[in-house]
Amino acid sequence: MKRDVLAMVAPVDRGPLLGPDAVAELIGGVTAAWVRKHVPGKIVLTRQNVRWYRADVEAWLESRRRG
Repeated sequence: MKRDVLAMVAPVDRGPLLGPDAVAELIGGVTAAWVRKHVPGKIVLTRQNVRWYRADVEAWLESRRRG
């Protein structure tokens, strides 16, 4: 019996994971606490450990600049 094989699609490269301090530095003029509350797309690893993909943060910043 032959099995169908699903093609694997490589994940999109969204860059490294950034902590709230790194995101605050990328944005400029905000604190890590502000980042935790306002920047969308965070990945919650633990209650105190959250991260964002760099490309997601940059896309969010660009959308805010345009609109």
